[in-house]
Amino acid sequence: MVEVQFFSLLRLLLKQDRISLPASKGETIMQLLQRMQEQLTTPFLHKLIDAEGGLHPGTIILVNRRNIHHLQGLQTPVNDQDVVAMFPPGAGG
Repeated sequence: MVEVQFFSLLRLLLKQDRISLPASKGETIMQLLQRMQEQLTTPFLHKLIDAEGGLHPGTIILVNRRNIHHLQGLQTPVNDQDVVAMFPPGAGG
């Protein structure tokens, strides 16, 4: 299983703090996000991914507490027993 944790406004939007999904061999973060969007009734992917298919500035996705920006970005592989944490871009001034 892959545990996906939601934080900040994403947690409020989805009305849950985490979900567990069966691991899928060879799956990337982007594929995991797309699979989650198919399973969840509330649209959320637009909060993390821009129109060009990249992360919105300020989005943080961690795999086992390591930022995907320092790994392989959205192509970072996700494996069984991984913990993925998602933080949407913050707002403020």
